[in-house]
Amino acid sequence: MSLISENMKFQLKKVTLLCILFSAVFFGSFYLMNFFDPHPALKTKAIKAVQNINVADNIELQKRAGNDNINLAAFDDWAKVNNLSGDNIYDADPDKDGLPNYLEYIHGTDPNNADSDGDGFFDGTEITNGYDPDSKGDAMTVVSVKIDKLGVDAPMVWSKTDIEANMLKDLESGLSHFMKTAAPGQNGNIIVSGHSSNYAWAKGGYNHIFEKLNDLQTGDLVTFQTVQKNGRIIDYQYKITSKFVTTANDQKIFENTPNPTLTLTTCWPLGTNLKRLIVKAEIVK
Repeated sequence: MSLISENMKFQLKKVTLLCILFSAVFFGSFYLMNFFDPHPALKTKAIKAVQNINVADNIELQKRAGNDNINLAAFDDWAKVNNLSGDNIYDADPDKDGLPNYLEYIHGTDPNNADSDGDGFFDGTEITNGYDPDSKGDAMTVVSVKIDKLGVDAPMVWSKTDIEANMLKDLESGLSHFMKTAAPGQNGNIIVSGHSSNYAWAKGGYNHIFEKLNDLQTGDLVTFQTVQKNGRIIDYQYKITSKFVTTANDQKIFENTPNPTLTLTTCWPLGTNLKRLIVKAEIVK
């Protein structure tokens, strides 16, 4: 009886030892397979490279469009729906209307139709001149001008004349956009005027809209918000670069520029129309 008991104990110890060895080998292998990466630096580097490319592309697209509401994922989905592809997909212009694909996306126009609203004018031409690319005829894009520092939030009137009496009439309804100057966000000099003061009996609710224009300093912001019939709302921000007082016919007011720039103008000093206070700005990208 004693002999059998000793033999059983020996067998139990043997089995226990084997179990311990098996467990050690199993868990050791599991650890090595799941927690040890022979190329950790390479894997991390690859992931970061992809992320950096995406971020860089996204920033470049937003910078080029002057709009931070655009992103690669949404653009790619839109491109697939419109059967757009190729290495130069952002800058390509398949319908030859003067708008590259990324601007077609921003404005909600058809990248495969040069005249999205069918009114006889190319989309690019309409946008450059302030017309709504999704509204037939001579409908203009609805624009408001916001200057937070001055508490200004006013509609912009697309003036259709350079006759002073008619331009003064436009100023009764908001800020006046000088005819034949650039549209918001487009290349060139956009000129916008507003009253700094007016007669007490004069009509309109914007008779003193620019009375504090002289308070603007370099670096302050002016925002143009454009609204199209298709529901697209696009903001363009301009940063103040300079300010000066001059005569009403000074050509520095009207000089054109290759890039999007802004000129704000009002009569100066307050209560007179002797001279003009001019504020110059450049688009923020």
